Amino acid sequence: MGIDLKDKIIAAATNVLLREGLQGWSVDLVAAEAGCAKGLVHYHHGSKKELLGRVAGQLARDRVARRMAALSESGSEALDGLWNALEGEVRSGAWAAWAALTAEPGIVGPTEAPTEISAFGAAVGRALDLPALSPDDARLANSALDGFQFALARGAPGEAVHEAYHRLWLALLP
Repeated sequence: MGIDLKDKIIAAATNVLLREGLQGWSVDLVAAEAGCAKGLVHYHHGSKKELLGRVAGQLARDRVARRMAALSESGSEALDGLWNALEGEVRSGAWAAWAALTAEPGIVGPTEAPTEISAFGAAVGRALDLPALSPDDARLANSALDGFQFALARGAPGEAVHEAYHRLWLALLP
């Protein structure tokens, strides 16, 4: 059995967002990408805002999964994998899509669930053979990662951003 239409529409909406950006995104383009009628997009996902909220949720889950996968390694491999994940999101447009959705009122709710922050802090601790990061340090590190992506997306020299990335980890180490 293949992917159901509801999930196909979310995948199509994500693809359109990555390709066209939020300003070029439309339900018509999503329907065409999904190969269905526009009415079916609305039937399965309600309003444009609701669908974009679901896309934002999927992008958020994907971001968390990539970060946690990188941190399943240890030592410098984990930090290098995490950096590669950050760069990959910027190159693919996933970061820009996420940033655009977070800037739109009413689409994205709170982005740092306490359980996700705790899991991130624990994963950093395991990867670096340290105690888990405190919730405040985990939130700081996670926010800094978003800041590094913002800098890369805005055209900051990659080497300088990468240096700042390494300095973050040095500052967080005991």
